[in-house]
Amino acid sequence: MKNGIVSRPSSGFWMLLVLFVILAGALSLLAGPMDNPPEWVIMRLRLPRLILALLTGSALSISGCILQSLLRNDLATPYTLGISAGAGLVAGSVIVSGLIIPVMGLVAAGTAGALLAVALVYALAYRTRRGDYGSTLLLAGITMNLVGASILLLFEYFSDASRIMEIVRWMMGDMAVIGWGKPVFLLPPVILGIAVVLTKTGVLNQISQGDDIAHTRGVSVNLERNLLLAVAALLAGSTVGVVGPVGFVGLMVPHIMRRFVGSDYRYLVPASALGGMLLVILADSISRVVISPAELPIGIVMSLIGGPFFLVLLLRGVR
Repeated sequence: MKNGIVSRPSSGFWMLLVLFVILAGALSLLAGPMDNPPEWVIMRLRLPRLILALLTGSALSISGCILQSLLRNDLATPYTLGISAGAGLVAGSVIVSGLIIPVMGLVAAGTAGALLAVALVYALAYRTRRGDYGSTLLLAGITMNLVGASILLLFEYFSDASRIMEIVRWMMGDMAVIGWGKPVFLLPPVILGIAVVLTKTGVLNQISQGDDIAHTRGVSVNLERNLLLAVAALLAGSTVGVVGPVGFVGLMVPHIMRRFVGSDYRYLVPASALGGMLLVILADSISRVVISPAELPIGIVMSLIGGPFFLVLLLRGVR
C-alpha cells in the first residue's frame, strides 16, 4: 500500500496460483495405491473427488472471508460462528437416525442446519449485545458450537455401534466418492454463493471498515449483513452436509492470501477461492497416500496443519 492506494495483484500472481491448482489437480488424479489406474478409476473415483475438493475448498475459504469481514475479526470462521455446528448437527442426526436419503437430502439438511444456527446466533447476539457486535456474535457462535456438539454426542450415545462408526467417520471429513452424485448436487449452492459474494465485494470492503463508515457511504448494513451471513451459511452448510466438517480452511486461506493480495475483497475473495482449492486438493492427496492403501480422513490432515497455524496466529497477537 502506497499513499493509501492498494496495489492490484499482478497477472503473474494469478497465473501462478491457477498453475499451482492445475498441478495439484494433476497430482490428485495420479495419487493413490494404483500406479497405472484404469480409465474407470479416473472417471468414477478420482475426477469426481477432485471436483468435490475444488468445490469444498472454494466454499469454505470464501465463507471464512465473509465472516472475517462482517465481524472484523481475523479468527472468525464457519466453526467459530456455529455455522458448521448447526450443519453438522442436522446432517449428522440424519445419519444417526438411519434414514436412507439421497445426497441432495444431506445437502439440504446441512444447509438448513447452518441457516438455523445463523438465525439463532444472530438473534442471541442482537438481544444480548454489549459493545463490539462482532465479539458478541463470536461468543454466541462458540456457545452454539458447544451446544450442537453436545446434542450430537447425545444422539450418538443412544445409537447402535454401526451408526456411531458412520457418524464418527463423517465427522472426520469424508471426501470418498463413487460417481458424480456428490459433486453435481454440491455444485449449484456453491456456484450460487460464490456468484453472490463476487457482486458484494465492495460491500465487504465497506463493512470491514466499520458500520458507521459503511452507513455514511450508503450501505444498508443490516440488510447486507443478513444476506452475506445467509450466503456464508449456504456455502459452509451445503459443504458440511456433503463431506462433513473440514476445519481450518476458512481460517487459514484468507490469512495466507491476505499476505499476497492485501485486504481488498475484490481480490481477496477470488484469491481465497483458488487458495482453498489448492489447500484441500493437497490435503486430500496426502490423506490418500500417507497410509496407503488405507485412507486417512481429511479432517485429521487439516487439523494437523491448521492447529499449529491457529496457535501461531494467537501467539502473534491476532486481534
